[in-house]
Amino acid sequence: MFKRILPALGLLVLAPLVGEYLLGNIAIDALPMIIGLIPLYGGGALLIREVARRWRLGWPGIILLGLAYAVIEEGLLTQSLFNPDYVGLRLLDYGFIPELGIGAYWTVFVLAIHGVWSIAVPISLVEAGSHRPDTPWLGKAGLTVTAVLFVLGGALIALASPAGYPLSAAQITWTLITAAALISAAFLSVRFRRPLLTAAPPSPWTVFAITIVAGLAFFLPTMTDKLQSVVPAWITVGFYLALYATMTLLILRWSRRMGWGPWHRFALSAAGLVTYAWHGFPQPPSFPAPAYVDLIGNSVFALAALGLLAFVAVRLRRAVRQLDL
Repeated sequence: MFKRILPALGLLVLAPLVGEYLLGNIAIDALPMIIGLIPLYGGGALLIREVARRWRLGWPGIILLGLAYAVIEEGLLTQSLFNPDYVGLRLLDYGFIPELGIGAYWTVFVLAIHGVWSIAVPISLVEAGSHRPDTPWLGKAGLTVTAVLFVLGGALIALASPAGYPLSAAQITWTLITAAALISAAFLSVRFRRPLLTAAPPSPWTVFAITIVAGLAFFLPTMTDKLQSVVPAWITVGFYLALYATMTLLILRWSRRMGWGPWHRFALSAAGLVTYAWHGFPQPPSFPAPAYVDLIGNSVFALAALGLLAFVAVRLRRAVRQLDL
């Protein structure tokens, strides 16, 4: 029984570790905080994974559900999409859209952060190391417990988030409508699957390299404080949208080719994990920590990420060999 649910337990822990600690947003001296993050991050990732596998939504469905998760977390729970002075960072000033009450730059940035790294990357890695990557890990009772865990985690994060910014009825309504539209799109996406192409996909190493470059491009605008005073917001937002469209079209086309398999999917998630690993070093933690503590933590989490990739690669190699026999 324990072995059956072990991948689910692993995903519960891995999602917050990747989403906050490997990112560099929380330093290692605040590791106990993971107890409060597991219900939301882990519960959300596991709930999305189980729903997607039960209804055979595939990876487009997982990504869309991950974006819905991001909208709910940042729109309703932390409220960073709407709070102009969230934790004193003024996240909405760059590309602020008064009619919507959001910052265009922060919106397109943070939704991708959660949809890809908080949800898709942990799911992909745990599935790659699992003997049952395409089937549900939980029964109905386990799915119900996961849903309750996620709701409780959301309530905990909402209570812990900075107070003082009341959402308007319109903001709440449009957040719920957007999340519902993304969830609906996830379930409708199964109707638009197209036949496989006969052309061979690029090698997993090529997929890895291109995704690494895309990750570098994604974080490049965040690496300098002067960007917002030099580059107009609409150019930065357009850059992000073009990057998303390019990678989405590439991956969709690659995944339709004969020969696309588990090593290609592993290459995508491995590149995502490596991207967060290097980004953790220049990223200042949200909760103040001594520089040496931050450096030690970033090093520990980066080495742990590389160790996880090696572990998953060994298990994946064994699974592929068994399929070939």
